[in-house]
Amino acid sequence: MTTSASDASRLLDLLWERYASEVPFARTFVTLSGGHFRNDHVAFRTLARPEGGIALFSRVFERFGWKPAGAYTFPDAHLSAIYLSHPDGLPRVFLSELKQEELSPRARELLAALPVDPPPPEDVEALAAWFTAPPPPDEAALLELEKETQYGAWLLAFGRKVNHFTGAVDDVEAWQRRMREAGVPMKADIEGAPGTSLRQTATHAAPLPLTLRGGGTRAWPYAYFEIAQRSGGFDGFLGPQARALFDMTKRD
Repeated sequence: MTTSASDASRLLDLLWERYASEVPFARTFVTLSGGHFRNDHVAFRTLARPEGGIALFSRVFERFGWKPAGAYTFPDAHLSAIYLSHPDGLPRVFLSELKQEELSPRARELLAALPVDPPPPEDVEALAAWFTAPPPPDEAALLELEKETQYGAWLLAFGRKVNHFTGAVDDVEAWQRRMREAGVPMKADIEGAPGTSLRQTATHAAPLPLTLRGGGTRAWPYAYFEIAQRSGGFDGFLGPQARALFDMTKRD
């Protein structure tokens, strides 16, 4: 199947529409931006396993013209990541994965409840729907897994759903103030000192009511909206900053 930049843009638009419907902080940013924004990157979380993880997700985006452009590791969180860039200047794609082989046997047992990822469909509309949540998790399993890896608990809750979109701005400090003045709960600090090639901050993660196996619901932190300022033509990411942002989906 031949794909094009218009197919790639359509996929991002469909993913954004669902994400923004569930993350009110993202809608606030768009309103403050005058109804539109420059998207720096979109991020997804995955579980490293045969026929899954970064390898599977990267093939999805490579089909639309994205190319791998950088790799990172986060040993303390048992994570690795890559990002992909697009020759037509479309937003970067940031893919991370949890290396479950580094976790305890019990954590791996709990993660086994996450269904194997089915093959991604070719059709753009169907592919957008592929980025979805798994079946309702068991509440006790979710809470137990969270103690070892909040990233793993997030995967049990939200699976292939978008983790975050990112607004590209010229002044991250000004935007942090604007969002706070609009009543949006923001990260306490900005990652990256003034003058560095990449500075980032984010909203708190918007909670979603999570349907649980056996009935009932509970709120769980789903997704934040990130804000990024780049300088000097820098295209990639800075590992320590990315590591700090992973923690934005921790429960208080």
